[in-house]
Amino acid sequence: MIIYVDGSVTGNPGGVVGYGWICPEVDKAGFGAAFQGGESATNNVSEWMAVVAALIFVLAHRRADDITIRSDSELLVHQLNGEWRVKHSNLKPIAAIANMMIEELGSLGVSVTSEWISREENRAADHLSRKAIKSQLKERRQMTLREASDG
Repeated sequence: MIIYVDGSVTGNPGGVVGYGWICPEVDKAGFGAAFQGGESATNNVSEWMAVVAALIFVLAHRRADDITIRSDSELLVHQLNGEWRVKHSNLKPIAAIANMMIEELGSLGVSVTSEWISREENRAADHLSRKAIKSQLKERRQMTLREASDG
């Protein structure tokens, strides 16, 4: 099973975190979500969030196929493969959650690896992450307008 992941942040660091993932063999539409990230939100946080979201899906559906996570973030790929340490304190909790899920999948006989791909090859996941941010920003503006009119 191949899963494409991507993340982005409005203003780096800070702002709204958006992430997306797509597994073409399971779901052609993919999944994207966004949230208010705060000061410590970075592109790397959003990339790791995409991995966590995808792994939650995989664990919930108990897929038995080996998994390859593809990303255009070299940092994420090297960290997922255990080649580079996760140094930043804002990434450590997210990476720990992802690694616990990877260990759980390993205990079920599912291996998880990651591969670097070009941005061009990762367009679908990138689109989902950016679309999620646009949706989140639109909702925030509408809420602000509503709050202002409630007076």
